[in-house]
Amino acid sequence: MQRQLLITVLAAAASAALYLSLTTGVLGTPLFAYFVQLPVLFVGLSFGLAPAGLAGFGSAGLVMAFGGGIAALVFLVVQVAPCLITTRQALLSRVGKDGKTEWYPLGLVLCQLVLYAAVVMVLALFWVRWSTGSIEASFTAALTEVLGQFAGEAGELAAVAGMVADYAAIVPGIIAVSWVLMTVINAALAQLLALRGGQAQRPGAPLAELWLPGWCGPALAIGTLAALVAGGDLAFFAQGLAALLAVPFLMQGLAVVHSLAHRLPARGLALAGFYLVLILFSWPLVVVVVVLGLVEDWAHLRRRLA
Repeated sequence: MQRQLLITVLAAAASAALYLSLTTGVLGTPLFAYFVQLPVLFVGLSFGLAPAGLAGFGSAGLVMAFGGGIAALVFLVVQVAPCLITTRQALLSRVGKDGKTEWYPLGLVLCQLVLYAAVVMVLALFWVRWSTGSIEASFTAALTEVLGQFAGEAGELAAVAGMVADYAAIVPGIIAVSWVLMTVINAALAQLLALRGGQAQRPGAPLAELWLPGWCGPALAIGTLAALVAGGDLAFFAQGLAALLAVPFLMQGLAVVHSLAHRLPARGLALAGFYLVLILFSWPLVVVVVVLGLVEDWAHLRRRLA
């Protein structure tokens, strides 16, 4: 018990320090801030939901003490809440008819995160609309100002302004997708560490076993259609939701890739090479993987490979 409490306290301190490093620059690089959720998720997947809540709210208290109330509120919504959702859903289980423990499916855990991110994104966009009067004008002005710092001549600035007007609506979706993927990566690392430490509450489950619920396909179709026809402020909602609803199919496409890799003699090397290419050529290959996930939804490629 003392060891568990010590790890929980250290996790709270580490999570708060990583988050505060974004504003203080203590650690020298924002890369470390990408792993803010890792300590809390490690506690949750190792010891359960209550210790994860203690670590999460404890770190929020430290953020409030050193960064203020607004920083702590953002920390709770963006960092702590996804950790607690992931921990709670991942540790749900039941005893099946055969007497074996059945764990909550990974695909449903992922969908819970996507739905939470969608709610937060929609509320954030409503707040921008209420506080400024126009989501489109606010995002366009902010992005033009940021990108304009890298534009030298007047012609380049005009080109930047035109580009921002064309692509500003997808920015909330990109941010939300990055947020969900950040939680997924941290959860995978936390589970790996918990398994290596011999204290994981849930047994390891390969990505190849991820399956999506039936509503994901129709939801993505509706979201994509709305994104194609919506304009003005509505485009920010529609395109953001469409991007978020594509995340489950990105993960399902990766599950197909992992299933294919299992058939190769050098599985680890093949997956390492694939992820390296994915990082180098992110967007084109990401689209291909999403399409692969969509194909899997009706073709059931993994069952054919089994």
